[in-house]
This record gives sequence, structure tokens and C-alpha cells, in this order.
Amino acid sequence: MTGSMDDITALHAALAAAETRARAAETRATDAEARAVSAEAQITHLKHLIARMRQDRFGASSERGRRLLDQLELELEELETTQAEDAFENAADLAVRATAPRTNRGRQPLPADVPRERVVLPAPTQCPCCGGTRLSKLGESITETLEVIPRQFKVIQTVREKFTCRDCESITQPPAPFYPISRGRAGPELLAGILCDKYLQHLPLNRQSDAFAREGIDLDTSTLADWVGACTATLAPLNALIRVHVLAAGRLHADDTTVPVLAKGRTRTGRLWNYVRDDHPFGGTAPPAVWFRYSRDRKGEHPVDHLSGWTGIVQSDAYAGYN
Repeated sequence: MTGSMDDITALHAALAAAETRARAAETRATDAEARAVSAEAQITHLKHLIARMRQDRFGASSERGRRLLDQLELELEELETTQAEDAFENAADLAVRATAPRTNRGRQPLPADVPRERVVLPAPTQCPCCGGTRLSKLGESITETLEVIPRQFKVIQTVREKFTCRDCESITQPPAPFYPISRGRAGPELLAGILCDKYLQHLPLNRQSDAFAREGIDLDTSTLADWVGACTATLAPLNALIRVHVLAAGRLHADDTTVPVLAKGRTRTGRLWNYVRDDHPFGGTAPPAVWFRYSRDRKGEHPVDHLSGWTGIVQSDAYAGYN
């Protein structure tokens, strides 16, 4: 009789503990659901604000709007990252997993033009239930995962064979190929990547040098700076042709935007001036183009120098420098 009472007491204790764990799990699930709903509402609100600001980014206060847009996008990224982290942390809880909203709703398929690599997992040779070997393929399930192949460096050896004539004893050799930098060791694709990272991704040369070092390539900052300077001189004729084409128009769209410039001890604000030629809305047939110029400040002398000798209509904001 005593043993039966002890068993009943143990069962009651186990039941009470199970009920306590169930209530705790339900509370955590409720809290997680509330956080998820709140985060979803904030994400929707931020996406709405970003969409509106992208429509108005060329307004009168475009500079301030761009800075605010960048801040909102960073906040949205942080919020979505936190929401995904919470979802993974709570995935072990059955109640949370059942009630938490899915964060990948409406996920778009991966681009069809990206190369595919088909990896087929080994199929079973016998039935796991009965051990039979007469298996027939019923179908297949495909799961796509986006992957990246790290960049690879290679050294191209251009061989110029020499030949001598048995009759006149003259020596012939194919001419040397064209290189973007005379007697340089950098290929055109490497130089294009360095220029894009510097001017498009705003990645300073010292950081690029550190990235190359981590990949086993020793390219110091001074070498990269020499290559950038040489490329600038090589592309100068192309820049001059773009300038001639843009300034041949009778109507220009002018604007400037801020560019962060690293300096000793602080970051300065430079200016990127852009002059756009686009006559298509006015019936023109000339191809549109944009001509860029850079300056360390926003003094009115810069647009005066850029447009020296040009006459026409300038469409821009109310900045007095364009007067």
C-alpha cells in the first residue's frame, strides 16, 4: 500500500512539473509571437518609408534624404537580422515553432541565368523496410542553394618565341602584346577590379591591399596607387571624349553629391559633380551620357571651371554656384 502511495505521489509530481514546463513554453511562445509581430510591423513600416524616400531622392533636400535613406536601410537590415536570429534560437521549442510566423514568405526563385551544378546524392540500393532490391525511380526533390566561388589569381605567361633564318641569319619574334600599363604586372581584369572597388564600392587602397594579403598576394598600397594613377592617365582620352560629347548638348542636367574622403585623423567631405546629357524627352537622338568631375569642396568656382566656354540651359537645384 505504501508503495502505491509513493507511486501516485511521484506521478502527481511529474504531472505538475510537466504542466509547469508547458505553461513556461506557452509563455515563451506568446512572447516570441508578440516580438515577431512587432518586428514584422516595424519592417513593413521601414520598407514603406524607404520606398517613399527612393521616389523622392531627387528632391530639393536630396543630400539629407540620401543620408536618412542609408540610415533607414541599415536599421531595416539590423531588424531583419535580429528577427531571423530569434527565429533560429526558438526553433527547438515546438510551441514557438508552431506559432511563429514564417520569415521567408514570398521568397523569389534564384535567377535562371546563374550556372547550376547538379549534385545527386547516392540512392539506396535496397528497401529499408523489407530489404528488397527491386527499386524503381518515382521522382526527385531538388533543393537549390546559392553558393559563391572565391576569386582565383593566376599568372599568365606570354611566350614570344624567337626564330632565326637559315638563309639570311635574321632573327624574328612576334611583337609584344598591348598592356594597360607599360611594363606592368597587372592584367586588365585585375586593374578593372581595383578601380571598381575604389570608385564604385568606395573601398580604399589600403583595405584592398589587406584583402590581397589575406589571399596570399603581396600588393602594397603604393603599388596599387601607382596602378590607379597609370589607369587614370590611360583613360584620360576617353574622359575627354565623354566631356566633348556631353558639352555638345544645348541642355544639361547638373547636380553634385557628397563623397567621404579619408584624411589624417578624420574624414572629409568631397564633391562629385555630374553633368548629364539626355535629349530623348525633348526629341533628341543623341545617346545620353554623364560626365563626372571631383573636387575637395563645394565652391562655386568648380562648376564655373567645368562649364567654361559652354552656353546653353542648365537644369539643376537652387545652388548658387550654377549661376
